[in-house]
Amino acid sequence: MPEPARRSQMGRVATSGYNTPVIDATPSFRRLVALPALLVLAVLAFLPSEARADVEPPATPAQHYADRLAEEPEGAAVVVDQASGGPLTPAEMTEGLHTAFGELGLPYYVVVTPFLEVGSEIAPALHDRLGADGVYAVLEPQGTVREVESYGTDADTGSARHVALTDPDLDYNTPATEVAEVLVAALKDPSAAEQLQAERERPWPFRTDAFAGLDPSRRGGPESLGFLLGAVGGTVVAVGVCWGVRSARRGRLRPAVVVGAGSVLVAAVVVSAPAMWVAAAPTGDHEKPDAQELARMQEPYVLSTGRVEHIVETLGDDPLYVDPLVGLPREGLDGAADEFGGAPVPVYAAVVPLAQEDESGGDHEVLAAALAAVAQREGVYLVAGSVSGDTTRVGAATYGLGAGFSFDFAMREAEAAAPADALSRAVTALDDVELTPGGSYTPGFADREPSVPAPRMERYWSEGVAPGFLVFGLLVAPAAIGLGIVLLYARRVWRGGGTVVGDRVLRRLAGRETARLRALLARGEDALPEALLPQADAALLTAEARPRTLDLLGVVVLARRTLAEAEDPRAAPFEPCGVNPLHPWATERTRTPVGRSGKGEVCARCSELSPGARSARVLRLRSGGTAHAYDADPDDPWIRHGFGADDPAALVGELLKERPDGDVEQPR
Repeated sequence: MPEPARRSQMGRVATSGYNTPVIDATPSFRRLVALPALLVLAVLAFLPSEARADVEPPATPAQHYADRLAEEPEGAAVVVDQASGGPLTPAEMTEGLHTAFGELGLPYYVVVTPFLEVGSEIAPALHDRLGADGVYAVLEPQGTVREVESYGTDADTGSARHVALTDPDLDYNTPATEVAEVLVAALKDPSAAEQLQAERERPWPFRTDAFAGLDPSRRGGPESLGFLLGAVGGTVVAVGVCWGVRSARRGRLRPAVVVGAGSVLVAAVVVSAPAMWVAAAPTGDHEKPDAQELARMQEPYVLSTGRVEHIVETLGDDPLYVDPLVGLPREGLDGAADEFGGAPVPVYAAVVPLAQEDESGGDHEVLAAALAAVAQREGVYLVAGSVSGDTTRVGAATYGLGAGFSFDFAMREAEAAAPADALSRAVTALDDVELTPGGSYTPGFADREPSVPAPRMERYWSEGVAPGFLVFGLLVAPAAIGLGIVLLYARRVWRGGGTVVGDRVLRRLAGRETARLRALLARGEDALPEALLPQADAALLTAEARPRTLDLLGVVVLARRTLAEAEDPRAAPFEPCGVNPLHPWATERTRTPVGRSGKGEVCARCSELSPGARSARVLRLRSGGTAHAYDADPDDPWIRHGFGADDPAALVGELLKERPDGDVEQPR
């Protein structure tokens, strides 16, 4: 009934009927009756807006979930927040949790929620509010045990939680039901934590999960396996080619070709044979399209519609819904719905908590689109909330109204510190957005294809074998092997280890020493004492002939002796170290592993070594693929005459005469 008519009727009721007043009261009485009403209005006018708001005050998580646990059977209570995301619906998760905790044989109170902040604890508060003993567990929808406490039982909840958090078979997207199974198993068997710790303390190659990362069915498995095999194959090729080149330079072409081709063949088998196993391995869950991403492609855009249906039901009576768990500022929300009436189209809004683990993945737009799809009432649907930080953002969708890019852009720009301000900006922005009645709206995320990894064999070859073969096998591994050999050689020499030299090294040393000798002779006849000329001639002539490995060593030592005596003729005789003639000149006489007498001159450093260390440090000559001590033939002139230190004339005489093997010919 219109207001004027209502007032007219009220006037007739008060003054007419039988032309007498209905209430016969004095003016003082009427003022007395109106005074309480006026006082009530005055008090309401001066009360804070939140005290007279229709929006209920926020509830703490402990209070909210304790109230819901109280509605469940005592000792077997499971509450799964209807906003929980993941591959399981809240109903399926509830059933699985009852099955898991039912095997515990203890009273249990379980809460699954995605809305707890990091570091927050509610289990003690739940116990205080319920007053019931048992095991209290707070889980996230996927992957994590937030809390587990025991009251009135001897369950070792601390060790059990540690097991659930560190179990190698659980990852960040494991459903809460599977996490609960591991948790309950650890609660039933307190030694599980000790077994897990013992397993972790074992050397890595001996752990049960040491090579689990190479399983082609696991995330990153084909790439890891391919990289390892590619690295092995590349290393084989690199070593084989290096060996072949070395053999070819020594004139052994056939072995070089065989080794080079064989290394390539071995590498091909190493990377190709396991490829059949990689292709035949079962398909991993990560290789399948994610169920939540598939749900985003079509209405209602979420796997679980429990929270959405509850919000839609509330929006049927009030265009604004405020979740009791919202921790954002609530100033102005009591009058926010009044602004919706000034919008060009019907507006429905929800202020809710958002989290990465909820059914929308913490996306305002997904939840708004789900509301529109489930409500199926023409209008604009707004969702205000915050995943992280203090800024409230708004997601929007429409039903029965066509909208384009301008609508999405305008709604994304509507953000503020308080939800009421953010909603106000979004509603105001609708005046500048073109909305087509009877049209349709497809959210932008619905066009995104689910993200799945590349085909397994492509990842095996391009992301595994190729970089492993090219980068590690052909570059890093040979460099590491070479560096290791150098370091081992340096360490061995530094600690007095044996030394092995071949023709190439000795030829280079002999060339350097004879060049110094020729340079000295080129200065003039007086540059070298006449007594040393035969030794110089012997060294030069031996180096120019066809010297053996021992001849090259003798040339180096003889040339060095000749140069040293020419530089300081009055110095003590220069005798080579009996352990290694390439060492500095001998200064001490001690037991040596060479020589017939077992005693000889050694350098200062070798004199400090034990007899065993001196034996290990004896110079060995590589010849014909084998290595032997330099003094293996004690009757050789070089050894018999101590490289000229014992009897230079005798050594020179034997070197300059024609030898039966033709190694050194008589100079003409």
